[in-house]
Amino acid sequence: MARMGEETVEREYMGRGRSKMWTYLILMVLFVALVLVINLVLLDTGAAKAGIKSFFGLPGWALATVCFLAGAIIFWLGLKMETDWPEFIGAFLITLAVFGFELIIGFDKLSFGVFVIPYLIPIVVFAVLMMYGMKKSA
Repeated sequence: MARMGEETVEREYMGRGRSKMWTYLILMVLFVALVLVINLVLLDTGAAKAGIKSFFGLPGWALATVCFLAGAIIFWLGLKMETDWPEFIGAFLITLAVFGFELIIGFDKLSFGVFVIPYLIPIVVFAVLMMYGMKKSA
């Protein structure tokens, strides 16, 4: 038991037992999907750009916006729950939306002379969201 004035340290970051296993399983599936998508995009950037621009007849910005809004809602709901896997999924969807917007805009316009910058932007977005989620859930 915590005494008055002492902070309680969360010992189970992603839940307990089974919820921790499900968290890692869901994250593994999401990261494998991300690697496959990135691999397909790098193999044929033109086809990926065309696919994002017209998915289900919607313009690309609409698809990326829906992905962003779904991720933001899931991330927000995850902040209110004890387990942290909804925050991971929400941050992942937001990161995918950022990557989609980058494809629409074009990597060459976002590189600012450094080839790696467009690839770092989604990683930084994901890391910042996860740091914010950890801070809020602590």
